[in-house]
Amino acid sequence: MLPNQSNSPPAPETSTSSINLAALFGAVLFICMFAAVGIYAWRAGAGPTCWGGYEESEAPPGDHQLGDYHKWPKPAVTLVLTGQMFGYTDPCGCSEPQYGGLIRRYNFIQSLNARKWNVVGIDLGELPQPKGIQAQSLRKFELSVKSLAAMNYRAFGLGRGEILMPLPDALALVWDKKRPYPRPINTTLAQTAKGEFYHELNVRPFELIDTTPRIGVINLLGQDLRDELANRDKFLTNLKALPDALNALAKANVEFGIILHHENPKLDVKTFPEGTIKRLTEIEKVRRQQATKCAEFCAAARKKNPKVPPIVLMVILTESSDASSILRPLGESDDLPTKLVEVGHKGKSVGLVGVYRDGKGFRLAYQPVPMGPEWKTTKEKEKGHPVIALFEEYHQHLQRENMLAKYPRTLHFNQLPALNQKGLKATYVGSNRCIDCHEHAGEVWKREKSKDKKHHALATETLEKLKAPAGRQYDPECMKCHTTGFTHPGGYNDFVPKLADWPNRPKKAPRADKIKEHNKVLRGVGCETCHGPGSEHVKNPDNKDVRDLINPFRASAEERQLVAAIEKSPKDAKAKDALRNLFTNQKRGLNLFCMKCHDSENDVNWGGPGHELFDKWIGKKMYHHTKRNNNGGAIPGPVKKGNAPAVLEPPRITIEVLEEKKK
Repeated sequence: MLPNQSNSPPAPETSTSSINLAALFGAVLFICMFAAVGIYAWRAGAGPTCWGGYEESEAPPGDHQLGDYHKWPKPAVTLVLTGQMFGYTDPCGCSEPQYGGLIRRYNFIQSLNARKWNVVGIDLGELPQPKGIQAQSLRKFELSVKSLAAMNYRAFGLGRGEILMPLPDALALVWDKKRPYPRPINTTLAQTAKGEFYHELNVRPFELIDTTPRIGVINLLGQDLRDELANRDKFLTNLKALPDALNALAKANVEFGIILHHENPKLDVKTFPEGTIKRLTEIEKVRRQQATKCAEFCAAARKKNPKVPPIVLMVILTESSDASSILRPLGESDDLPTKLVEVGHKGKSVGLVGVYRDGKGFRLAYQPVPMGPEWKTTKEKEKGHPVIALFEEYHQHLQRENMLAKYPRTLHFNQLPALNQKGLKATYVGSNRCIDCHEHAGEVWKREKSKDKKHHALATETLEKLKAPAGRQYDPECMKCHTTGFTHPGGYNDFVPKLADWPNRPKKAPRADKIKEHNKVLRGVGCETCHGPGSEHVKNPDNKDVRDLINPFRASAEERQLVAAIEKSPKDAKAKDALRNLFTNQKRGLNLFCMKCHDSENDVNWGGPGHELFDKWIGKKMYHHTKRNNNGGAIPGPVKKGNAPAVLEPPRITIEVLEEKKK
């Protein structure tokens, strides 16, 4: 039976088809811990090589070092399976180890080519980022597909993310009649026949790959996902589309079938609440049940017509960030040849499959390979690197299209105007204006700047100096954490000539030199990144209400005393322990604030041994309170039952970028 057929019996649950609960529990725990700053990411680990028997390894993913696949004999075909990249085209951040990225993936595939292996790339789909500036998302999709072409990918599935872009806009950017690969495929999508709309945009219901063995790739959407997208495009039922595709593969003498399967199960929210382990487990269970039914349907079709190829691999969506550590058999029957693959999220790992002939069938070797620092481009290979060139072309598009100006901004809590009042309450003045009065804080900032060129004051310069690829200073996704006030009105690259007129834009755009002058004082991560726009404080330094508002994380009297004791006696372990405990409780809100940029993607070591906020703030002497309590400020309330003090920032008010809305 096909997936979603009402009279199809549920697939039997077995230990091999159940979700990896350990990984899933870790994933949900991670979400709960960092939901306040929108973090959901962790790196994939390498798994063991599997030959024929698909038993679970006792060692957890991540304990196996790279090198297993080096021992493989040369495969007839080597498959590189990826998917669910979600717009993560490059690792984001300056800490190591970073994982993922199209440049590293290209380098990995080149290493396979150097072994004279016949490499074919296939991507499940979900290339686009689910949120962001639409114009940038389209450009990033273009970058992704062109990069896959440079790696000899032959097909990629069209899933929910691609269809929502919307699909015609995305395909128009990448369609090249002379270079049709990687081919966008969707077996369930209507209008893919010759002469029809999507056929003219290079979409096909399946892809034939002329290797030995000959490979056929099908891409299916489940019923719930088709229902969700029904207002976007027209779809065929799987009962109609799949038999047609299987028959076409049979006529083309395909020997090795692959199905890419997309489903977004519709679950009752009351029974399966959002963000719970119960919901994630059920989603994975439904997806695997549908994959099993699909594999059983294909096996039944093959019994009726032996020319129908076996579906050897089924690649499905997953809620886990990690790639499968093994190839899992679908169902319990020995007659079902299909193995399940989940490739994880964000391109942090690839699923490497070696295909070998074994009599009339096939033997498979498999290993998930993390795209870690070992796949970074060496200096001598940067010149002429095709994917680096594509990234630099992408950055040029961002510059020409002024993507920085299209980033949606939200009011900072310092800027909230009084009821019925027009305009902004405060805007940005730059760190030098702050240092005019706060000399001690300025000394700390300058000291930080002189000792380590990766520090906050030089954050913008750091981006500008990066090469291979160059041009990241034109990417708003980078600049929001490398400048001051980028995400708020009046911050970097958002000169507001008259506060009272905001949010209305002036009829005449500010001159380029005015914006350049405005940006000059907001380069780097300055005072107002944490304290918020300071113009109201500059106007009236003695206004206690304003002082309290811009200094929510000020040091308490007890903290000041302990800091003074440590400065006097740096080896005072008792004072250090007391300060660490006090600091950890009082600065939980500040920690969340820092993690808006120092998240698990940008700063993979944050919160680890030696990298807690205390280690950075106190250990590196980044604290900059004055010697006497003359700064006002709101002292966080006492911690009760392990709860952190409330973060003072109110719900963010989004200012829509009207020119980016689709009509």
